[in-house]
Amino acid sequence: MARGIVLALALFFVEAVSGFVAPVSQSSASSLKAAPLDEMAGVSTELGLDGKVFDPLGLAQINPLIKDSEHYGVFPSVQWLRESELKHGRMAMLAFTGACVQSAGITFPGELLGYYYEKNVNWADGFSSAVKTNPLGMFQIFLFIHVVETKFWPNGAWLGSMERAPGDLGLNIGGKKDDPRAQLKELKNGRAAMIGMMALSAAHFIPGSVPFYSVV
Repeated sequence: MARGIVLALALFFVEAVSGFVAPVSQSSASSLKAAPLDEMAGVSTELGLDGKVFDPLGLAQINPLIKDSEHYGVFPSVQWLRESELKHGRMAMLAFTGACVQSAGITFPGELLGYYYEKNVNWADGFSSAVKTNPLGMFQIFLFIHVVETKFWPNGAWLGSMERAPGDLGLNIGGKKDDPRAQLKELKNGRAAMIGMMALSAAHFIPGSVPFYSVV
């Protein structure tokens, strides 16, 4: 049973990370490291900027400006910012999907050695409930996350010297690793999911703060 749970979790995460692709089209490590911001996925036509990067605060320019100063290393490079954006977007997509599934009353079976997952738990209380009633199952999830984070730690990204492309976990499911449209879809869905999770959290903790939303 325990091995079955682990396998199910592994298959779930493999499917979930099918969009985990590098946000640049270059293939060599040297070109990946040197890829400028305007060559990364994310430049949208909706803003009417004719292919220009939307960066009104100039965050992408801070690290290069302080490169030769005593403050170098205080602010991250574009590599780190994009790595963080992709990671937070992916987690938000999983979290938003989980909130919808939990709100629909769907609970994955997890009975093992007396441990279980509670049913009909509000999505906001799902994590604390799962840790309390099924610590073994949650340990397996945390272990998987630890393995992934350790293997693909963005070493050097803070200073812009990471050898791999931001967000590249070495997967090429569906052959869309270098597809700009797939990369742009992942970014946009991740950004929308982050906004969605903030809205769900606000609606839960501050009732009435989100228009046209009723807490389930």
